[in-house]
Amino acid sequence: MKILLVVDGSSHSELATKMLQALRLPSGTEITVMTVVPEQAFLGGITLSKLGGASARKKVQRQKALKLLREPVQALTAGKLKVDSLVRWGNPAEEILKTTNESGTSLVVMGAKGLTDPLPFRLGSVAQTVMKHARASVLLVRETMAITGKEVPSKKKPGINRVLLTTDGSKYSEATVRVLLDLPLPRQCEVIVMTALQSHLASLVRMPTLDFKTNQELLASLQEAEENEARKITTKAEKQFQTKGYKTASVVVRGGAAESILTAAKEYQPDIIALGSRGLSRIESLLLGSVAERVARYASCSVLIGRTPK
Repeated sequence: MKILLVVDGSSHSELATKMLQALRLPSGTEITVMTVVPEQAFLGGITLSKLGGASARKKVQRQKALKLLREPVQALTAGKLKVDSLVRWGNPAEEILKTTNESGTSLVVMGAKGLTDPLPFRLGSVAQTVMKHARASVLLVRETMAITGKEVPSKKKPGINRVLLTTDGSKYSEATVRVLLDLPLPRQCEVIVMTALQSHLASLVRMPTLDFKTNQELLASLQEAEENEARKITTKAEKQFQTKGYKTASVVVRGGAAESILTAAKEYQPDIIALGSRGLSRIESLLLGSVAERVARYASCSVLIGRTPK
């Protein structure tokens, strides 16, 4: 697996490094630790490079960028992983996406926020652009007790203890399962497999052409068929993790998908919410489904958005 770790000196990028350390990455995993020196274009196409003293300024910036990369590179190299570093200049989001596509990256790991993002925002502008347009899976890292080691309950160890995997049986959900298994997760991690039934029954009941009030048997049959399918989906995912020795559980809920996932996250307190970039929608032109975007924006923990290999 090829992983691109993006750092910018913020507390969230430090957490991204700790997240990779918490995973049970196999030896031979290729990690590129990357930072981007912002080179914004102002009105008239003016950039700092076009002003006086550009050469000396760029040299200083490079030295600071290399210093920024040193700590995460050393931390990850200690784990006998193959680690390289990379400095790029330009628009951060554009350079991250360009590097991801050129290098054949499987997973981008970055903080959910950067240095310049306002404090109230849960999702930074660069992270938002990358999660929407990247061809690879994206792990947006936020602070959790298990990663920071702060106030970890006595029964738990610092690290990744619980993942909430949401699935609807789509190829994007299956891709997310593969990402989690390929990482792989720590052995003590519990995987909770969840399916949200965003049922269309409510809208059907209100349709003037169908009289469900006099056909409760049909309504019950639809509900049963939907729940049976949900159990098949969660059971399939559970078995994949059980085969690898993980403890699992499953839950099926009814309601809007994004809202159900966020509600479940409050109950189960996972370190990571994992879901596919899109669901069962046939609109293949969508870069990112509304459920994935909403969960990434409002979740209080890290979010893994799985994509199918290109």
